Amino acid sequence: MTNDMKILIIGFGSIGARHFRNLRNLGYRNVWVYDRDWFKTNDLNLRLRSLNSRTLRGFDAVFICTPNHLHMKFALLAARAGCDLFIEKPLSHNLENVAKLKSIVKNKGLVSMVACNMRFHPAMVFLKNYLQKKKLGKVYSIYHEFGYDLASWSTTGRDYRKTYSASKKMGGGIRLDDIHEFDLLMWLNDFSEVKKSAILFDKVSDLRIDTEDIAIGAYQFKNGTFGLVKSDYLQKAYTRHCQIVGSKGTLEWDWNENTVWLRTRDREEVLKKFGRYDRNQMYLDEVKYFLSKVAVRKGTFNDIERASEVLKTVLQP
Repeated sequence: MTNDMKILIIGFGSIGARHFRNLRNLGYRNVWVYDRDWFKTNDLNLRLRSLNSRTLRGFDAVFICTPNHLHMKFALLAARAGCDLFIEKPLSHNLENVAKLKSIVKNKGLVSMVACNMRFHPAMVFLKNYLQKKKLGKVYSIYHEFGYDLASWSTTGRDYRKTYSASKKMGGGIRLDDIHEFDLLMWLNDFSEVKKSAILFDKVSDLRIDTEDIAIGAYQFKNGTFGLVKSDYLQKAYTRHCQIVGSKGTLEWDWNENTVWLRTRDREEVLKKFGRYDRNQMYLDEVKYFLSKVAVRKGTFNDIERASEVLKTVLQP
């Protein structure tokens, strides 16, 4: 498959527009867009006026970039039309119809991927390789934290109260918004089976939303590792942090510093400085990865099956 393939982006919000720009920059010219809000695509030449099984048949791959509660609806429609699927995270806002989508994808031999751009961040790639080489010894625990100020969106012209993050019906809430950290925990731990887990979540602030604004997930894995994820809409300063404790020391990484540290009893050592990083690069890399798998008809490392496992752990009561 070459960059002449015909691609459709469903949903032209911020992430849909990002994928559109990236696909164009990668040399893909036959990139179409569909959005129910016709004005969003007013300046585009290749825009789909109606979306149904007939209009989908000519497309090779579909990128689903709608609000969470519409992911499954459009994924099923595209899969039935025989299109390979790139679905923005999370897979869906619930588990309804996930089994049906798995079955269609398998029976039609489709390539599927649920977005996981943080796996392509160079610091996460470094941590993954470090652990795979057993340099940290036995891994005792993995901790991820993410937080930002949802209310501050209003200072940029976006009314946070009108976003999907604020709406339970649209699949908002910090658990699904930050499924990245849950995914990274499972990925860094080689998707070891979960023995015990619990997620606490609630709305504790004065944010005008009907979703949770804080969540803490605790996990005990079959391989002996403990995992913890803390996410919230409350922190005034953007926070993203990872700590991995092993028998040979502790690895730490922070988004803002973008440096991986190894801390032991005797020393603190900088293992890798990444410095200023163009965050769009990880989105480019994940799209290139997906399309490379489409070209050779091979599965991705975050297909519908894998992504549904993470979704289940996040949605548990």
